[in-house]
Amino acid sequence: MKKILILLLIALLVGGWFFFQGEGFQRLWHRCLVVAVPMEKADALIVLGGEPLARPLEAARLYRNGVAPRVFVTGLGDAVRNRQVLMAGGVPSSAITMESKAVSTYMNAVLLKPMLEAAGVRTALIITSPFHTRRALATFRKILPGITFGVTEASIGWWKTKEGRGDINRFATVEFLKTVEYWLLYGISPFYRVGPF
Repeated sequence: MKKILILLLIALLVGGWFFFQGEGFQRLWHRCLVVAVPMEKADALIVLGGEPLARPLEAARLYRNGVAPRVFVTGLGDAVRNRQVLMAGGVPSSAITMESKAVSTYMNAVLLKPMLEAAGVRTALIITSPFHTRRALATFRKILPGITFGVTEASIGWWKTKEGRGDINRFATVEFLKTVEYWLLYGISPFYRVGPF
């Protein structure tokens, strides 16, 4: 019954999106979808596919600042592009591990699992878009419970403009649906303690 109520709530939010494409909806999804679990130090950075500029640029900045000595990139098509951006941003190729088959957040975690475990990673910071932070963190924590994960957001400049607000609101609307999908299909609840375990 609780899951049905959540689905109805999500449907209302999606419907509401058509009426509230402005700042009100942006504040709502930001409150519901965005989480931050920063890490000053980690064994690895994880750059998720899906956005090929802000995510690898933020990872390169974190790498240069000494947050982690290794970077894992994941995602079909995106991994190669993100690796190039990382290298252009000062990350040596020897510090980058690439997974290039995943087509979803769930598969990012599943396919990275053996790589992270083989590398002895015990702490990792996920870099992704703001609306994706809650589901990404929940997914990696579920698939790899032996690793402590943090998450930080990376945004392209366009999303911060008035014109770009519609784009990020659309992504957030889809993210609400994906959050419910992951809860129903994989048992990955969006309700969890946000801070580190």
